[in-house]
Amino acid sequence: MKKRLLLVASLFIGLLMMPVVSYAHLVELLSSFPGNGAIVAEAPGVITAVFNEEIQTATSTFAVFDGQGQQVDSGDGGVDLNDPEHASMRVSVPPLANGAYTVRWHAMLLDGDATAGSFNFFVGDEAEANAANFTPISDGYEVEATAVPSTAPNNTIWLAAGIVVTILLIGGTFFIFSRRNSST
Repeated sequence: MKKRLLLVASLFIGLLMMPVVSYAHLVELLSSFPGNGAIVAEAPGVITAVFNEEIQTATSTFAVFDGQGQQVDSGDGGVDLNDPEHASMRVSVPPLANGAYTVRWHAMLLDGDATAGSFNFFVGDEAEANAANFTPISDGYEVEATAVPSTAPNNTIWLAAGIVVTILLIGGTFFIFSRRNSST
C-alpha cells in the first residue's frame, strides 16, 4: 500500500513540476487583392484578403485609407460571410482617385489571439507611383499582435525537462522499493 501511495505522490509531484505550455499564434495574411504593392489602373470595387484560419466575425475589422489617413471605403469591411471557412475579409470601395491606399486589418481568432496588419496599393500608372515614391509595405504586412513570438527561453525545453524529472522520480521510487522488497 505504501508503495502505491509513494508512486502516486511521485507522479503528482512530477506533474506539478512540469510547466504549463501555451502557444499563442499569429494570423497570416496569405493573399490580397489587390496584392501588396500592386499598381492598378483603377481601383476594384471590392478589396479582399485571405488568411490562414477562421476569424471571428464580430471583432475583426478591414478598412481602406487614403494617403492622408482618411477612411475611404464604404464602411462594410469585415469577415466575408460568404466564405464557408470565414478565413477571408472584404470591403467595398467607391471609385478611388489616383494615389496610394493602405488597407488595415485586425483579425481576431476564435481562441482570442489577434493580429493586426496592413498592405497597400497604388491607383494610377507606374510613372505616377514612382513620382509619389510609392513602395510596398515590407514583408506584406506590419504585425502588431496580442500573440507575439516570445524571446523568453523555449517552453519545449522546460516541458522535456519536466518529463525527464517525472520519469526519474518514478523510476527512483520503483528502484528504492524493489531494493527494499528484495532485502526483506
